[in-house]
Amino acid sequence: MSNINDIPELERGEYTETIYGDTCSDEPANSENAEDIVRGIELAMKLETRPVFLEGAAARLTQLGVPCKAEDTQLILAEVRRRFNDKLGISCPKAVENWCRGGNTGVTNRKNNYDLCYALEMDYDETAVFFQKTYLTIPFIVKSKEDAVFMYCLYHKRPYSVVKGLLEKSKGFVSQEKAHTSTAQIRSVILETDDDEKFLRYLSEHCYDKEQQFQLARDLIIKEVNDVKEILQKYEKDRILSAKRLNSMTIEALLGYKYQRSDKKLKDSGLPKRFTESLPNDATLGDIINGNRASYELLRKTLMLLKFYNFYFGADNDSRESVRANLMDLRGELNYALNSCGFARLYVCHPFDCLLLYCANSFDPIDTLYCVIQNGQNPFL
Repeated sequence: MSNINDIPELERGEYTETIYGDTCSDEPANSENAEDIVRGIELAMKLETRPVFLEGAAARLTQLGVPCKAEDTQLILAEVRRRFNDKLGISCPKAVENWCRGGNTGVTNRKNNYDLCYALEMDYDETAVFFQKTYLTIPFIVKSKEDAVFMYCLYHKRPYSVVKGLLEKSKGFVSQEKAHTSTAQIRSVILETDDDEKFLRYLSEHCYDKEQQFQLARDLIIKEVNDVKEILQKYEKDRILSAKRLNSMTIEALLGYKYQRSDKKLKDSGLPKRFTESLPNDATLGDIINGNRASYELLRKTLMLLKFYNFYFGADNDSRESVRANLMDLRGELNYALNSCGFARLYVCHPFDCLLLYCANSFDPIDTLYCVIQNGQNPFL
């Protein structure tokens, strides 16, 4: 069993080790070399098109005595449907059926993700790994009532009937606006509490709405945004017509383009969808700063891009040795920040993480990221 204060960190399998080598250990990329830019995009697109969910589901079903491969979608779908009915006593949701047919897994309704893990008879650690490797997101966002119930039940080996009961009882719990307990402390208490009623009482006192769940991430983002704005005010003073433009200029600094010409081109670009979706723009950056609704993916990517820019703005990347040393330092800083916010650590098999690390492994990481995005918008240039 993992340490109760940590979600199991992923080990690198043979495939992941290969991607890590191609992304982080290969010769540094040169932003002026078109082949290097295209190679980075191709690496990420290879990950984008890989059927990670079907591979994970097939591997698990094979462990459970139903041998199959990722391409056996009809068999996977039939077995998943059967397990939802037999193990959970409910029909398989349409969203999960779509995943089994080859669609990308979503995390909007996280109950679907957890229900499938229960249907596939996973324990706490197996669920944590499945989320990170197969859903490409973090499990157990414990400031969410739903996530907390599933973590409690998986860790303490409760049957699905208990899950349903606890979810029903917790429906009426209201958010505690003045609650400020850390994610790590909440996780620790829940995992140390092996009593359903005590768990419910604790949960009722530690309910957070979506804006509260990631308050530390918002605080870190605001700090990093202020650092970017200081750079802009120092080096781009002539372009600042008003303070209201600073959010737009911040996005331009992070991504290398003006927001006004970005959204549709990015959606239709040659970049991985998992890279382009939920990227920040000046409007969503304003939402984060002002405490308005923001998704997990938006917050995570915004934090990573800000730290990437601030880290490399003044970094010395003029040799292979400095490129490598700075990449390792950035990786450590990002993982520390992500983990402290309750976000998934860097995972090189995620197309966004892969491309960001690929750009970090270059002589000019910020310009390399700009070139990757511009090349993705104009893949035939």
